[in-house]
Amino acid sequence: MAGEIPFFEEILIAAAMVAGTVFFHAVIISALAAGFRATSSRVWGPMRFVRDAVVLSIESLILMAAHAVEVAAWAFLFLNIEAFATVEESLYFASVAYTTLGFGDLLMPVEWRVLAGALAANGMLLFGLSAAFLLESASRLRIGEEH
Repeated sequence: MAGEIPFFEEILIAAAMVAGTVFFHAVIISALAAGFRATSSRVWGPMRFVRDAVVLSIESLILMAAHAVEVAAWAFLFLNIEAFATVEESLYFASVAYTTLGFGDLLMPVEWRVLAGALAANGMLLFGLSAAFLLESASRLRIGEEH
C-alpha cells in the first residue's frame, strides 16, 4: 500500500492483531490446562518422572506451534498490506520482531512502522504468558497437585 496511512487506522489494525493473537493464545492455554486436569493421575517413582517430562514436552511443543501460528498471522497481515513483497521477507520480519530479536536488516515501511512495535510487544506478552503457564504446570507436577 503506497502513501501515508492514517495513524488511527494503523493503531486499529495493531489492536485487532494483538487482541486476536492474545485470544488465540488464551484458548490454547485453556485447552492445555483442561487437558492437564483431565489426564492427571497420581503416579509415583520412575513413571512419574517420565509422565512429567512427557507432559511438559507436549505442552512446550504445542505452545511453540501456537507462537508459530501467531507469527504467521502477522506475516499474512504484512503481505496483505504490501509491507513486504515476499512470504519469506514477511515471515522473517514477523519472526524477528515477535521474538524481540530485532536484527534491523529488514525494516517495515515508514507508513507501517507502528505495527513493528505492536508485534514486538505482542510477542513479549505471549512468551511471558507461555512461560507463566509452563512454570505453573511444572510446579503442579513437582508438588503432586495434578488436580
